Amino acid sequence: MLNEDKIRLMNETARFAKKEEKMMKPAQRYFRGDYLAKHLLQSFFAFTISFAMLFAVWSLYSLERLLNTVDVMEAVRYTEKAVGVYFAGLLVFEAVTVIVYTRKYAASERLREEHLMKLNRLKKRYEIQDKIRELAKEGGRNA
Repeated sequence: MLNEDKIRLMNETARFAKKEEKMMKPAQRYFRGDYLAKHLLQSFFAFTISFAMLFAVWSLYSLERLLNTVDVMEAVRYTEKAVGVYFAGLLVFEAVTVIVYTRKYAASERLREEHLMKLNRLKKRYEIQDKIRELAKEGGRNA
């Protein structure tokens, strides 16, 4: 005998898992700290490479002016400014990374918990059905 409620619950659980599988992966594969550290490291390298490329373009653009004013103090000031801009930009970029990926991880955790609740409901249905079968067998033996 087919239990339509159980079949519907199984289909719903499978559909949910398939639809949200990609979004649930971070909570399944990583601890929160590891997930954030991974993305902080990636964003550090991405920002550093981007900044270096932009700095190189700016340096080539300003090369004539820099060479005309061959002053060591001015070169030091430009370097200090560039380092300051780099660290300020890196700090902002990393803060945005933490905010974005903390939210993504929290959403992933919520989806994972919802999926686990559906699986637990399905497990309880199986347990109830097994108990009903056991009671039916015992009732048949006693009669």
